Amino acid sequence: RTVPLKDARVRQPSWGRVYLAPSLLSGETQHAYALEVLANILGGGSSSRLFRTLVVEAKLALSAGAYYGADSRGPSRFGIYASPKPGVSMETLEAKVEEELAKLIDGGVTASELARAKKRMQSTAIFARDSLSGGARTLGAALAIGLKVDDVEAWPERIGAVTVEQISDAAKAVLKEGRSVTSYLLTKKTG
Repeated sequence: RTVPLKDARVRQPSWGRVYLAPSLLSGETQHAYALEVLANILGGGSSSRLFRTLVVEAKLALSAGAYYGADSRGPSRFGIYASPKPGVSMETLEAKVEEELAKLIDGGVTASELARAKKRMQSTAIFARDSLSGGARTLGAALAIGLKVDDVEAWPERIGAVTVEQISDAAKAVLKEGRSVTSYLLTKKTG
């Protein structure tokens, strides 16, 4: 289902898709850590698949990314987003995103993509622990939804244990047609 939204205050159009996903505490919880790594591979910065494909190579988008939060008490969301370059239609952008998702479902991720994502994510966790407020905030958020201190402490090791096969299984379980909503945020012409 596609939901177009228009507003005169929108300066840059945006395309987005959100999939219903499990969390650490709800649904098929065995996919949570793999989905965290998958979101990083797909949309975790300028070296991610979506950014590289949509922004750098195809030159269809100004930005692109993905996100996932495993720390929900109930079901969570796996999201993908992109902003088209001027003159690029939402349909063209959406078709390219869907092409990349099909490649992911059919071919999975590579071992080198997995290794790079794990390293980025684990490094971020280490730096967060160096912050006076980062560790407390992370621990407090986890405890508030019902996780334990051990869950927070073991996160880097659990991310490190994610396999290519687990990511493939998680992608196939979550990135399904009929389990998502696609949105177009467009500029509304006034006058």
